[in-house]
Amino acid sequence: MKNYYFLFLLILFYSCSEDDTSIPEEKPEENNFSTEIFFSEYVEGTSYNKALEIVNLTGENINLETKIYSIKKQSNGTGDWMGEVLLAGNLAHEKTFVIGNESAPISKIISGSNQLKAGAPLDFNGNDPVGLFKNGELIDVIGNLDSDEDFAKDQTLRRKKSIREPSLEYNPNDWEFLEMDNVEDLGSY
Repeated sequence: MKNYYFLFLLILFYSCSEDDTSIPEEKPEENNFSTEIFFSEYVEGTSYNKALEIVNLTGENINLETKIYSIKKQSNGTGDWMGEVLLAGNLAHEKTFVIGNESAPISKIISGSNQLKAGAPLDFNGNDPVGLFKNGELIDVIGNLDSDEDFAKDQTLRRKKSIREPSLEYNPNDWEFLEMDNVEDLGSY
């Protein structure tokens, strides 16, 4: 009887052991990371109520200074980029970075900003395209380049969650259009 018990345990052991040909390896989940950071919100409100939100969905923490990220605008679509502001600080994966106009009357713009700036490019209005640059190269844009068309006058734009990449062309279908001075989600994505 002892031999049968030993034989049973031996069979059980071999049948439960891992066999590479019978057990498929688990494949890692496909990541859905962005190739680059991008604009996720645009506030063009009354007076100096201006703010831009950038989101990081790259899967990495980014030092904005080391990578030399900046924001510029085209005044009335003149074609020339102006008013460069270099971004400072770190941007963790799945976090946002807000740069606001330091003279904004809405306190949430001031308190919710990672960086504040007066003047260009944070004095944009609804016909001033705004660009996000990395090391001098345009990587994302809000507004129609080289055009003075009002694309977002007196509005807040929030990028749709389905958009996961920056774009060198402004597409209004990629954005939700909200009322002027709406900052309720500024700083969260």
